[in-house]
Amino acid sequence: MGNNNETNIPLIQSNSPFGAIERKISFRYLRSKKNQGGVGLISLISFICIMLAIAAMIIIMSIMNGFRDEMINLTIGSEGHMFVASSNPDPNKQYIELLEKDLSSLSGIEGAFQFTQNFTGIQANNQFGLAKVIGIAPENLKDFALVVSNIIEGSIQESSSSLKQENMITIGSGLANSFGLKVGDSIVIYSPNSRQTISGPMPIKKSYTVGAIFKSGLYQADLSNIYMDINQTSLLFNKGLHSGEIQIRLSNPDELDKIRNEILNIIDEPVFIQSWKDRNASTATALRTEQIAMRFIFMVVVIIAVFPVLASMIMLVKNKSKDIAVLRTLGVSRAAILRIFFITGVSIGSVGTFSGVLLGILFCSNVEHIQSVLEFITGVELFPEDVYQLSGGIPSKVIWVEVFGVAFWGFLISALATFFPALTASRIDPVDALRYD
Repeated sequence: MGNNNETNIPLIQSNSPFGAIERKISFRYLRSKKNQGGVGLISLISFICIMLAIAAMIIIMSIMNGFRDEMINLTIGSEGHMFVASSNPDPNKQYIELLEKDLSSLSGIEGAFQFTQNFTGIQANNQFGLAKVIGIAPENLKDFALVVSNIIEGSIQESSSSLKQENMITIGSGLANSFGLKVGDSIVIYSPNSRQTISGPMPIKKSYTVGAIFKSGLYQADLSNIYMDINQTSLLFNKGLHSGEIQIRLSNPDELDKIRNEILNIIDEPVFIQSWKDRNASTATALRTEQIAMRFIFMVVVIIAVFPVLASMIMLVKNKSKDIAVLRTLGVSRAAILRIFFITGVSIGSVGTFSGVLLGILFCSNVEHIQSVLEFITGVELFPEDVYQLSGGIPSKVIWVEVFGVAFWGFLISALATFFPALTASRIDPVDALRYD
């Protein structure tokens, strides 16, 4: 027996921090059964809790990111991400065209084009109402996917190619239904300007032909939007003058501040810059609040999930107190004892975190198939397209920075939950632990 001790003591004392001996003892404790004083079952439950918590948060955050993108696309689908307007009331046409070209060349900008927007009165079939008339070049209108891909009557190509010649326009389905209009019908659009006649000032109005009708799913856009050639709107509303307004569409709507700074660097004259957040402040605030709330909920969920790890480590320290005493009498330092139990707990947390990340990413990558399976089993359409405007099913967008943040936070919390029981283990007095043995 003495020879064994003489053999073991140098071996243990030569152990390096987090070396093979410490890892071997830690993994042995992790695999030990109940009758051996281990906590194998609780460790398994702890692993499952952490894995499900991490996976759930990645899935929830990815789906919320997908819904956020869909909401942004639907909210500003008929508009742009940013708007630049010249402070000059009568901007030079060449300057505006040059600015439009410079903006289009910036990285992160998908397109920049001139547009006008006017709220005015309209008349058709002996009915009078209000509408938002948007002036845009025909080639730019074709880039509005929310409009072009949702034409229910007529043709956007025919309407666009004939805008100037036949004064054809594209209108929303709600507006068409309100006035009983169909493709080929006429509609009168009033201008806020007036002309002087013998009998006094008379409002300027002009008749246009409906070339296409779209149904975007956006109530306000379908009910009030009218698209026509920008030259026509300039003549009708601004006496042929250019408004100097440019609409910008970004590759990433979240890069507003970055693009804003780049725009200011290339513009020599004073301009007004607005973003979709400025024009939709309530929606932007709600989305931001939702992001903050989700991160807070995630932290709470992970903290709850590590309680089984904490419980299993406390039980392991309690059950292995005699082993700790023996190791201490063999010359194992307090720091080594702390590391042994720390490795045990961190192993549960790290493997659970990695498995949760993998499970979450796999779920998000196959969310359409999972939705189809659930709909087949339940016989219920989970997200009807006519209600949620989600033609591709449940949206999902994995942001890797968030995934790494989730993994880091999950690992950090599980490591902290492990540290304190491990510290307690390192402080066990071997004399007290072996006193009654």
